[in-house]
Amino acid sequence: MKLKLYIFLFVIFAFQSCQKKADERFVRTWHDTEYIIPGHSTLSINSNFTFNYKSAGCQWRCFSKGKWNVIGDTIELNSIASDTCYQMYPFAKCIKFAAYENKKVPTTIPNCTAETMEEFTIFRKEKFYLKKDSLVYTQKPNQDCPPIEIKFAKTEKIRKTATNSRLAQ
Repeated sequence: MKLKLYIFLFVIFAFQSCQKKADERFVRTWHDTEYIIPGHSTLSINSNFTFNYKSAGCQWRCFSKGKWNVIGDTIELNSIASDTCYQMYPFAKCIKFAAYENKKVPTTIPNCTAETMEEFTIFRKEKFYLKKDSLVYTQKPNQDCPPIEIKFAKTEKIRKTATNSRLAQ
């Protein structure tokens, strides 16, 4: 009887030690550092291997949610499909001006009509690496785009505005 108890405890201990632990270097809420269009973005990397992304500007709002995993020293993000209809745009893809003119914008559910202006940002194998206190986006090769730099920092940065720029002078 004792032998069965020891085997049972050993099996439980073995399974407990095999559970994958989140890489704590990435787990936190990250804040964008720069953006071409005025706005603010946050990327929350959660310890349960999920993420939440929110971004907003004057007249736009977008979000995403999904799963992440670490490959070497890089974190890879992949969105989970939404069960609500939203217009859908890829994260950090170079979209030419008027690219969707006379074309239907992709949606999270095929052939649906989005009833809100909020958009879903799709992350497809988007990779970031750590550099000092920042999470830096790795641009995908073979994009017909100029080089872009997207960084998220551990702390929210003070943004330059017309008011605080004048105060600095």
